[in-house]
Amino acid sequence: MIERTIKGKLLVFSVFFLGIVSGVLMTYAWETRVASSVSSGDVKSADRAKADVNKVYDYLGLSSEQRIQVKQITEDSRPEFNKIFQQTRPQMDALQEQTRSKIRAVLTDEQKKKYDEFNAANRARRNKQKQQPQHSN
Repeated sequence: MIERTIKGKLLVFSVFFLGIVSGVLMTYAWETRVASSVSSGDVKSADRAKADVNKVYDYLGLSSEQRIQVKQITEDSRPEFNKIFQQTRPQMDALQEQTRSKIRAVLTDEQKKKYDEFNAANRARRNKQKQQPQHSN
């Protein structure tokens, strides 16, 4: 009975731990890509993503075996994340356009021009990245 309780607690802990690790990895990758997108346009996205993931692995002090396990977990979860992303994408795109319209409303004509150029450059960069083949880490 006690062994069963311990197994249950370990299972719950493992699920929470994996959720936290996944969240940290995704948050870190997102923040570093957004923060560095303006200054590192010449760095390939796949290389930057791999470097970001390795930084997290190093920060956590993961062993080689743990790195393999975490990589497999994230790869196994990727289809589900993609499914959810595709389902929510129209809402996110609409909110993004609403936000951009509100921002443009407070800008001067010169600032609007710069803002539109900035957004166009980001859109072109993202489209270029979508056309490049994706490499796994």
